[in-house]
Amino acid sequence: MRSRFDENTLAEIRHRLPDYLEASGVVLSPKGTRLVGRCPVHDDRSPSFAVFGSDHENCGCHPCGFTGDVFKLSQWLGRSSSFPDAVREVAAVLGVHLSQEPNGRATRPATARKRTPKPTTQPFKLTAADNQRIHRANLAFDDAFFSGDPIISEIADSLGVNRETLRIASWGSSGLGIANGWLCYVYPQGLKWRNPDPKAKPRFIWIAGKALAPWRMDWVKPETRTVYLTEGESDTIALIAAGVEADGTAVSVASPGTSFSKEWAPLFKGKRVVICFDSDPPGRTATATVAAILKGHASEVLTWKGFANHE
Repeated sequence: MRSRFDENTLAEIRHRLPDYLEASGVVLSPKGTRLVGRCPVHDDRSPSFAVFGSDHENCGCHPCGFTGDVFKLSQWLGRSSSFPDAVREVAAVLGVHLSQEPNGRATRPATARKRTPKPTTQPFKLTAADNQRIHRANLAFDDAFFSGDPIISEIADSLGVNRETLRIASWGSSGLGIANGWLCYVYPQGLKWRNPDPKAKPRFIWIAGKALAPWRMDWVKPETRTVYLTEGESDTIALIAAGVEADGTAVSVASPGTSFSKEWAPLFKGKRVVICFDSDPPGRTATATVAAILKGHASEVLTWKGFANHE
């Protein structure tokens, strides 16, 4: 009998193919729109294994002749022998909860109405491998900073700030890290890698987890009066360099791009919020959307036009 799984859960798992590979010991690096690494099956002296697709949901190795999604990969690696087994194996590695699976075909009369089961939303939880990546990235940044590693100066120059600004931005559970040899932004439940090439696509890659709150939101305390909300982490760092936090009454936080969840609105309750998104059309649209979301939560919502379109 065939097992059935919730399609939303399967889609979530497919999109976490890079996480599954890294948990399996495959180190991935961005190359154009793809992620590449050494093949986990054959003696691969130069990276010939690639992850591709609009959401990096497919992978393959040309020398081996393999191509497929994360479930086919599980079977190809010999970790499972069927699709249901592969779903369970991959879900276990990624820490994804699988709801109770109804087995077999429906036995009710053909005239009976089929009900679509309501998807159950499970609490997000980082895997042990994700936590290790975040911890290693934090340590790598601290080690590089305090040892005087030139990479810190290179990162500071790329952002147009000084080392002291990076030191301030690196504090707390939302800070800075180094992974794959370059800067990444550490969220309490995520690790976002920043491609040093401004023309590269994708520019940012979530190495682990995701954003469950704006970057540096843990800096916002009851005594914080003003919160500057930027369109990206580098703009937040620019505001720190400009001294907006100098008097201790304001904090700069970053939305991951123009996306802003309605669930984040209560985090800004009673605060004066200054939205500092880019002045391009997407930035202006996002500004209006975020302002509407924050209405009724923030004590005041203002728009600051201090940033031209960049990043």
